[in-house]
Amino acid sequence: MVDPKTADQALQQYIRPQSFPIAIRMLKPGEPIPERAKRPARDFKKLSMNCQVIDMARRYGWMIALTREDHICSLGITALGFDKPTHLYNSGTLCEGMYTETADAGQRSEAAVDKFGYGEYYCLLVCPLDRATFEPHLVVVYANPAQVMRLTQAALWKRGGKLASSFGGRISCSETIVTTMKTEEPQVILPCSGDRIFGQTQDHEMAFTIPWHRMAEIIEGLEGTHKGGIRYPITQFMEYEAKMPPKYMEVNKLWEVQAGKSQYTPRDHVVAAYKRTFTDRVPVYPIVASFAGCLDGLSIEEYCTDPQKAIKAQLNYFERYQPDVVLAYNDLAKEAEAVGCGVKYSDYVVPSIATHVLQDDKGKLAKLSIPDPKSAGRLPAFLEMCEGLMAAKLPTATGAVLVGPWTIAMLMRNPEMLLLDTFEDPAFIHELMRFATDYCKVFGDEALKTKIGLSFSEPTASISLISPDNYREFIAPYHKELVDYFKAKKAGLTTHICGTTYPIYEDLIQAGFTTLSIDLDQQSDPKLHVDQLKRLKEVAKKRVVVIGNVDATLFERATKEEIEAEVRRCVESAARDSAFILSTSCEIPPRSKPEVVGWFLEAARDYGRYDRLMG
Repeated sequence: MVDPKTADQALQQYIRPQSFPIAIRMLKPGEPIPERAKRPARDFKKLSMNCQVIDMARRYGWMIALTREDHICSLGITALGFDKPTHLYNSGTLCEGMYTETADAGQRSEAAVDKFGYGEYYCLLVCPLDRATFEPHLVVVYANPAQVMRLTQAALWKRGGKLASSFGGRISCSETIVTTMKTEEPQVILPCSGDRIFGQTQDHEMAFTIPWHRMAEIIEGLEGTHKGGIRYPITQFMEYEAKMPPKYMEVNKLWEVQAGKSQYTPRDHVVAAYKRTFTDRVPVYPIVASFAGCLDGLSIEEYCTDPQKAIKAQLNYFERYQPDVVLAYNDLAKEAEAVGCGVKYSDYVVPSIATHVLQDDKGKLAKLSIPDPKSAGRLPAFLEMCEGLMAAKLPTATGAVLVGPWTIAMLMRNPEMLLLDTFEDPAFIHELMRFATDYCKVFGDEALKTKIGLSFSEPTASISLISPDNYREFIAPYHKELVDYFKAKKAGLTTHICGTTYPIYEDLIQAGFTTLSIDLDQQSDPKLHVDQLKRLKEVAKKRVVVIGNVDATLFERATKEEIEAEVRRCVESAARDSAFILSTSCEIPPRSKPEVVGWFLEAARDYGRYDRLMG
C-alpha cells in the first residue's frame, strides 16, 4: 500500500494541481480526533460546513475536524449522517423554487443524494495529503478539466472502460465523500453552488476523488499513461507552419525580395495600396490609352475602333514598360456615340464628340433607349478589349475605363447648354442623369462579367466647369447610387475628374468611391493653386485610395529632370502612409515621347522606394 507522502508526490509530478490534494477520513464514534486538528467552533469561533473546511485545508494547508457541533449546513449535516433527516428535508421544500419547480421534484432530488446512516460517523477529518498522519478513506484533488481528464485516464489504465459519475448540481460534498466511499470507485466531481459560494471554488475548477485503496492503481495509471505520451501540462502539437497575420507575412516577403529569393508582381504593389500596407515601392502607372496604339504604329482611330489591335497594343505596351496597372481604355466618346452622338478623330488628340444628340431638342430624351452593350456602336468592341486583356492574365491590376453619368449627360446635350440647364431646367438635368446612371449600370454590368476592375471617368464633373453646389445637387446623388449598386455586387469603383476638385473631396469620399484619381488644380491665378494631391491625402485620411498626379502634359516635351521633379513631388506628398498609387494627372497624350514614359517609371521605381521614404 502506498503512503500519503508518496501519493502526494506522484500527484504533484503528474497532475500539478494548484492547491493541495486533500486526504479525507470519516471518523466513527470512539475514534479520536488528532490533537493538532483545528475545530471551527472552538478555534474560529464560527460554524462551518463540509465544502468550506475542504477548501480551507487545500488552500491553507490546515488539518480540520468538523463535527455536528461545528456544522451549520443542514444539507451537509444530513448527507454525512451527523443528524437525522427532518420532514422539511424529506418534503422537498428545500429544493422547491430554487433547484426544482415543485416540491415533488424536490423530493426526488433529495432522495437521489447519497447519505451515510445517522450516527455512522461523527466527524469529517481533512488535511493536505502529504501531511496526513492517518490513513485516508479517500483523496480529493481540485483541478482544471485537463487535469481531471488525466486522473480519469489513470483510473482506466488497468481496467479500461469508462468511469461512471453522476451530477446533481447541489450537495457535491455528498458525491465527493459519500458516493466515493459507498461505491469504492473514483468519481468526477462537478462542484455545486455551495462549494463555489462558500468554499470559493473557482469557475475553472472541477474535482476528482480517489478511494484510498485505489490510490496505488491510480499512481500506476499516471506513470503508465505518462510513458505512453499523455502528459500534463497537455503536450500540444507544434510541428506545423503557423498562419501569421498578413501584415507579418508582408515583412517576410520583403526580406525574400531583398535577398533575391522572390519578387513582387505589379499586382502585388497595387493590392498593397488597397490594403493600406506596403511592398518595396509605391505602385505606379501612367494613364495610357491611344499612346499604346501610337507605339504600335496605329492611328488613333485604328486603336479606338479595332479591339484586337488595341489589345495587342496594350500588351506590347505592358511588355515594354511593366507598369503596375493596365487599362482597357480607348476613349471617352464611345458611350455618347452609342446613344446617337457623332464622333470625330484626329491624328494627335483623343476622339471627341462632333454632334450632340440632344443639343437641338432635349425632348428627344423621352424617345431614347439605353443602348445594348452587346450590339450598340463600339460598346461590344470595348467589351472585347476587356475580355482580351483579362484572358492575357497579366500580372498587373487591370481596369476598364467607362464614362460616368455626368459626362455622358454633358456629351449628349452639349456642355455649354447643360450648364445653362442647371439654371433654366434643373428637372431636365435630373431626368437626363437618371437615364445616364441607368446606362452606366447596364454597361458596367457587362464589363464586370469579364472580372475587370471598374472606373467611371467624370472629366466634366470638375469644379473648373461647375460649382460645388452643382456637384452636390445634380451629380452626387447619382454617383452614390452608382457606387452602392456596384458595391452590392462586391465591386468598388474608381473615378477620375479633371481640373480643380479639392472643394468636393469630402463629397466624393461620402459618395463611397474606393479610389479617386485626380488632376492638377487649374485655377487661372497661380497664386491660388492648391497641391490637390497633398490636400486629398490630408482630407481622405486613408478612407480612399488616391491616384495621381504627375502633370500629363509634360509627356510630350519634358526633360528627364522635370519628370523626376514631378515624381518626387507626388511621392513626398502622398506615399508615406500607403493608400496611394502614383500616376499621371490625366491620360497622357497619344503622341507622348516614349522615352519620357520610361523616365517617369524609372523615377517612380527609384524615388518611390519605401526604404528611401521611411528610412
